[in-house]
Amino acid sequence: MSSTEARNSPARASFAKNWTRRIVAFGEFIDGYDLLVIGAAMLFLKPYFGLSAAQVGLVSASAFIGTALGLVVFGDLSDRFGRRVIFMINLVFFVFASVAAAFATNFWQLMVARFVIGVAVGMDIPTSHAFLAEISPDSRRGRVAGSLPNMMWLSGAIASVILALLLGPLTGEETWRWLFGLAAIPAAMVLLARQFLPESPRWLQSRGREDEARRVFAMLELAPSVAEERRPEAGRYRDLLTGRTGRRLLAVTGFFALQAFGGAVATVAGPLVLDSTGIGRQNTLLFSLAGFVVGLLAVLGGSVIIDRVNRRTMGIWTCLGVFAAGVGIAVLGPTSTAALVGFFVCYSLLTWFGPGVLSWVWSVEAFPTAVRGLGSGVAQCMTRLAIALNVVLVPTLLARFGLTTVFFYACAYLLCVLIVVGSPWLATTGKELEQAGGTRE
Repeated sequence: MSSTEARNSPARASFAKNWTRRIVAFGEFIDGYDLLVIGAAMLFLKPYFGLSAAQVGLVSASAFIGTALGLVVFGDLSDRFGRRVIFMINLVFFVFASVAAAFATNFWQLMVARFVIGVAVGMDIPTSHAFLAEISPDSRRGRVAGSLPNMMWLSGAIASVILALLLGPLTGEETWRWLFGLAAIPAAMVLLARQFLPESPRWLQSRGREDEARRVFAMLELAPSVAEERRPEAGRYRDLLTGRTGRRLLAVTGFFALQAFGGAVATVAGPLVLDSTGIGRQNTLLFSLAGFVVGLLAVLGGSVIIDRVNRRTMGIWTCLGVFAAGVGIAVLGPTSTAALVGFFVCYSLLTWFGPGVLSWVWSVEAFPTAVRGLGSGVAQCMTRLAIALNVVLVPTLLARFGLTTVFFYACAYLLCVLIVVGSPWLATTGKELEQAGGTRE
């Protein structure tokens, strides 16, 4: 059988139809596992290497900084060379860097390995993110491009904490090595599965490859894009930074970065926040696990309504709710463990029910196909830098201000509300992707 016949075989078409969205989204499981595992691993790394507060922040932030670089560079390359090639190459880097991190013998080796892992994650995020939006039915785009990757992301985070709880008693202070190294296994499996996926049909259209695009639309049982006849175009930075697209970039980047800066309290910085109360390593991991499980349940609940309600309204009210929960942690958390846990769970639940998912959806809906990967990459880049800033600052701020620190981060959600109020185009529920992205008004 020729390679062309193999690509068009009924078996491959059936596999693509049933598994493409899941395999692409599974990259977020790897992202969630690896970028959240640092919170659990740091509980073991800190005493193992005798890290200072500054070194804890630097190791935690290194992967986020690498991700920020990968997001901008490879978001652009995915627009130029296609989604498929980029989201396969990145996993090769990830597998090797994960193994290297597991065998690190000093602080600097660990920093470099975590940075490379971040670059690999940054290669995947805008590519798979754009791909999911481009193969989503308009009536389910919020669920496929927002809820599904976040379900995978949180599942990865949950897996990291469960492994930390299971491995801790068995592997002691070297638990962090296992936590880093085991990430290579699912990454290798996804790498193999992605060999059988097609290219994004909308990207093929944007490059003038109409016949190939129609075949992929048919393979995935999707209606052809309404913008099928538009002229082939190549994304450029100036196309992204000027005019209406530039204003959209500013809005979605600001919203995404601010909600991630505040939301990191319930994710990557969560173990450090909880550990600062003196509840102990085991309880810290258990409460972190509970927060992630609540987040997963929130995303599942949000997936039911995200394509049915006005997304702007959903964003405004959930952001206000997260702010209120943050105030509760800061004011009542120091005096009541029950209040701390209760408000921490509410903070996590509302973050994931609304802004955590909406930021993903809006950051691909905002742009036309020719610059969708780049636009998503820039928004996610600023987001990862915001998370890096959070994890660098949080150990020092917790030492100085205690749980009042959470109030400072929660204020980011008030700024998110202002952005949503000032951006009426964020009411994208039910719109065609081209209309939501400004290709057609």
